[in-house]
Amino acid sequence: MSSHYFLPVLTAFMSLAARAAEIPLYDTGPSQDAAFVRFVNARSSAMEVKAGGGSQQGTTLQPDHPASPFYPVRGNASVKGFFKNASLQSDIALRVKPGEFATVVAMPGSAAIQQAVLRESPDDFNALKVSLALYNLDAQCAGAGLNVVGRNAALFENVASGTLQRRALNPVRISVQLLCKGHVTPAKLELGTLQAGHRYSVFVMPDGVGAKLLIASDAVAR
Repeated sequence: MSSHYFLPVLTAFMSLAARAAEIPLYDTGPSQDAAFVRFVNARSSAMEVKAGGGSQQGTTLQPDHPASPFYPVRGNASVKGFFKNASLQSDIALRVKPGEFATVVAMPGSAAIQQAVLRESPDDFNALKVSLALYNLDAQCAGAGLNVVGRNAALFENVASGTLQRRALNPVRISVQLLCKGHVTPAKLELGTLQAGHRYSVFVMPDGVGAKLLIASDAVAR
């Protein structure tokens, strides 16, 4: 895929960010040849995401708003670009299969920008439920889980590092606490009021000697 095709997709995020409206992932499922990619900045400072050469327009992912929406791309086409943070740069190059949703993460760290990619092909849709995923990207947090704060309820259990799980739940306002290997950690996250018919992802990220949680809406840029 040429950067001429990918550039308008990144530019679309600029206009999307200016609007408060959240767009559900899809109503009835993606078309057969559709593919989607988003970018997440898990580092402690702002990260540029650009397509092609440095003179082309892109977007900036801030630590307090670390995730882009999903951008539609051609299935099986080459997606190219780069992350840039001050003097550090990391090229992006991947292919996304039709029906697949790929998340490219700029991982925490002070040295070279390391990337992680997780992929899923969701086929569920329930207008009355929330779809929530747990992405475990912390190699030190084996068997990651999420408990609902203040309740004896587990949302996720035993999510291996480098994998994800997704489940449906009722649209309620909750906070969650991270477990690693069945042990409660200090990492907590207020998820807010999750909307029925929408999809969200919680990310487990390394954070020094511990772990941190990030949440992102799985909205699509249109």
